[in-house]
Amino acid sequence: MSATMKAMQFIGVEQAKLIKVPIPEPGPGQVLVKVKAVATCPQWDMHIYYGKPMVDNQPPIPYPYTPGQPGHEMTGVIVRTGEGCRLPVGQSVSAWRDQGHHRYGCYAEYVVMDEENVLPVPADMPYTKVVSLELAMCVAASILRLKNTVGIKGKKCGVNGLGPAGLIALQMMLAEGATEVVGIDPNGERRELAISLGASSAFEPDDERIALRGEPGCFQVAIDCAGFPQAVASLMDRTYEAIVLFAVKKADYILRHYTLTVIGYPGHSREAAEYALRLIEDHKVDMSPLISRELPFERYEEAVGLLRSQDAIKIGFLPELGE
Repeated sequence: MSATMKAMQFIGVEQAKLIKVPIPEPGPGQVLVKVKAVATCPQWDMHIYYGKPMVDNQPPIPYPYTPGQPGHEMTGVIVRTGEGCRLPVGQSVSAWRDQGHHRYGCYAEYVVMDEENVLPVPADMPYTKVVSLELAMCVAASILRLKNTVGIKGKKCGVNGLGPAGLIALQMMLAEGATEVVGIDPNGERRELAISLGASSAFEPDDERIALRGEPGCFQVAIDCAGFPQAVASLMDRTYEAIVLFAVKKADYILRHYTLTVIGYPGHSREAAEYALRLIEDHKVDMSPLISRELPFERYEEAVGLLRSQDAIKIGFLPELGE
């Protein structure tokens, strides 16, 4: 193992460069992972690259940013362990929890992870199916709350926003026994992908074929994965029983129907991560279609452009592809 590794670092607005840093050493309860692949998280990547805080009233993005950040959807192999670890060297793992932007991130050849923040995954499973386990965990936390609050089985469900989270959510709803799941998104290619993943239909926002609340065929439950107040209002107008607010909100929402149950995000949990991994291993959730392109870190600027134009859902960075 060489003494240094390459890692990506944001040094300013629209300025990402590869730097050389020492390969870190794992401490007690930590593992050093050789990164096999790391996927973009479009929200974080675009906000930090373009210097725009994720939500209002946040402080400006600090540059230079922590090396390797905001990479956190990662899969790889343990190559070194710290004192007290249970997972062995050679174990394939995926990250299920973001360790925070103050620590070196996964846009690097190696990353130190707290052992509690990774889960073992099958060594022969294609990386595309498990690299975004952290995102699947986030979605699963909301799906489990919906399941345990008003239920999903036997219901007609709506998914607003067919980006990475929405495409995972529709599959989880089907896995929980939804009678049908309808997708909503302005992007035609993503609507087609949703149908290929099991959606019964997919429409543009406010399509007249989506029944209004109280009409026959309206959604019984729905999840918003877009975050725009107008889109949330439209979804409320088409949902009878409960709506899940998953996306990071862009502005305040207004509750339009007082008999509608509103379910917020419950937070990260290992239970949700293990649930998501079971669905992946049981072939009930397939995240591989989310990886639109494979690129080396050196082409990060191109990747962000593809995300911004919606010509890619996610980019899979493979350190071994380095130019």
